[in-house]
Amino acid sequence: MQPIIDDLTFLRRVWIDLVGVSPPLDVVREFQNDPAKDKRERMISRLLKDDRWADNWMGYWQDVLAENPNLLKPSLNNTGPFRYWILESLRDNKPMDRFATELITMRGSEWEGGPAGFGIASLNDVPMAAKAHIIGTAFLGLEMKCARCHDSPYHDTTQQDLFEIAAMLEKAPITVPATSSVPATFFSHLEKGGRKPLIEVTLMIGSPVDGKWPFAELNPSIPEGVLQNPEDTREMLAAEVTLSRRFAEVMVNRVWKRFMGAGIVEPIDDWEGNTPSDPTLLEYLTNQFIDGGYDLRNLTKIIVGSDAYQRSAVNLPGDSTQASQRFFEGPYRRRMSAEQVVDNAWHVAGRVMNVGVLTMDKEGRLPPGSFLNFGEPRHAWEFTSMGNERDRPSLALPRAQAVVDTLKAFGWRDSRQEPSSQRDESANPLQSATLANGTMGGWLTQLTDESEVTEICRTAKSVSQLTEDLFLCFLTRSPSDEERKRFESQFADGFENRVVPAAEISPPPLAERFPHVSWSNHFDGEANSVKQRQEILARQGDPPTRFLRAGWRERAEDALWALFNSPEMIFIP
Repeated sequence: MQPIIDDLTFLRRVWIDLVGVSPPLDVVREFQNDPAKDKRERMISRLLKDDRWADNWMGYWQDVLAENPNLLKPSLNNTGPFRYWILESLRDNKPMDRFATELITMRGSEWEGGPAGFGIASLNDVPMAAKAHIIGTAFLGLEMKCARCHDSPYHDTTQQDLFEIAAMLEKAPITVPATSSVPATFFSHLEKGGRKPLIEVTLMIGSPVDGKWPFAELNPSIPEGVLQNPEDTREMLAAEVTLSRRFAEVMVNRVWKRFMGAGIVEPIDDWEGNTPSDPTLLEYLTNQFIDGGYDLRNLTKIIVGSDAYQRSAVNLPGDSTQASQRFFEGPYRRRMSAEQVVDNAWHVAGRVMNVGVLTMDKEGRLPPGSFLNFGEPRHAWEFTSMGNERDRPSLALPRAQAVVDTLKAFGWRDSRQEPSSQRDESANPLQSATLANGTMGGWLTQLTDESEVTEICRTAKSVSQLTEDLFLCFLTRSPSDEERKRFESQFADGFENRVVPAAEISPPPLAERFPHVSWSNHFDGEANSVKQRQEILARQGDPPTRFLRAGWRERAEDALWALFNSPEMIFIP
C-alpha cells in the first residue's frame, strides 16, 4: 500500500489537477501554517469554486468534442464561439446530462456562442455523421470512426448504426453519398479468388437511412413527459444517450482517468470488449454521480478527497490496457497537459500572458464565417492554429506563435478534425529544448519590471529566504541541503547591493510602434518587413528590470532557468 503524501505534495497535486497551475507562495505559506485537520478538504472545496477550474477542463473537452476553429475560414468542424459555450457550461457547473443534451440538440446561435456551433462541419459530405462519431466516443464509449465508410472490422457497429444516429441529428433521412463508402472496385479482386478483406459494406451508396436509436443493449427507459417534443429526433437522441447508465459510467471513467492517470475501463472512448478493472468501484462512483445530479465538481470532490488519490504516485503498468494490470494503489504518474505546462509556466514566472490579439482581421470588417477575433488569450486553451493561406509572413503573429510552438511540443493539437480522448504524451527532445531554448522559455526566465518574481528577488531579506521562496514558488517544496547550498552561493555575490536605488532608476523604455497590418493591407510592401521586425523583438523578449543591478540579475536569471527547466515543472507529483 502506498503511503499518504505530505501536505505540500498534496497541495501541488490538487492545485495542478483542479485549476491547472501550482499554488502561489502565499497559499503555500498559509497551508503550511494551518494546523486544522480538515485543511485538505477545505482546499479542495476552495479550488472547486475557482473559475480556473473551467479553464483547466477546456483543453480536454476541445479534444473530446473536436473543437476546431481557425482564425481564417473558421468553420471546418465548428464555429469558434462554440468554445465559449463549453467554457460557460463548465463555469456554471452545468449538470453533465444537461451539457450533453444541449450539445446534441444544437439549439441557439451558430456564431454567438450557442451549442448550434457544434453542428458546423464545412467541406464534409455528411456533417451529422461526423457529429454522431463524436457523440458516440464522448458520451457512450462507442468508437464508430471506421463505420463512416464501411462496417467496423473490429467492432460490432455498422455503417447503418452511425448513419441512423446521423439521421436523428439531421432530423431527416440521409442518403449515403458515394464519398462516404468504400468504392466497389476495392472488392473486385474477390471475383478472381483474392483474399477476403476485413471490411464489409452492407449499406449501399444511395440508400436512404431513417433516424432511429440502433443500440438496443444501451436502450434506456424514457419516462413519460421527459420529451418536450417527441417528434424532435435530436431531443429523442439526447434522452437516449443521457438516460443510459452507460453515459454516467463513461463520464465517471473520464474524470477518474483525469485524476488517477488511467481509466477503470480502457480505452475510455472505446468500451466494446473491454471490462472494468474494478466493477464495484465503477458502480459506486456511477451511483454517486447520478444521485448527485450529474455534478462534475461533486464527483471530483469524491475522487480527490479519497485516500486513493492522496497516496504516493506509482508507475503505470506496461500493459495498462489489460484490466487485470490496473490496481490503483495510488494515482499513476502523470505529466501535465500541454495547456497546464504553459499556463503554469506563466503563473510561476508571475507574468500575465501578453501575446496580442488573435485575429487576422483587426478592423472587424469581414463576417464571422470568414474570420474570427479570439481576443487576447490569457490561458493556453484559447489558442488556435496560426496557419493562414499560403503561410504568408505578413499574417504571422510572432508572439502567439511562440506559445503555440510550446503547446505543440507537449502534444497539443492545433487542428482537431477528429475527436481524441488520449494525446500522445511521449517524451521527446523537442519538449526540453523548447522550454530551455525556445522563445517563450526565454521570456519567462527573464526578470522584468512586471514579473512577480522580480518583486520576490527585490524584497528578500536574505539569500536563504530567497532560495526557500523560489523553490516554494516554482516547485512547491523546500530545497534539499545540496540545492540550498548551490542556490545561496549563486545569489550571495552582490546580494546586499542588488537593488537599484530609486534615484538611479531610469524611465521605462518606450515600446517600438509599428504600422497596422491586417488582412486588409497584408499585401502592402511594408507588411512583411513589419512582421519580420516584430519576430526579432519577440525573440528578444521584454526589457530587463530596471530595479535590479545587471550583474546580480543575470545570475538570478540563471538560477530561475535551472528551476524552470527542472523535470518537476512538468510532472504532477
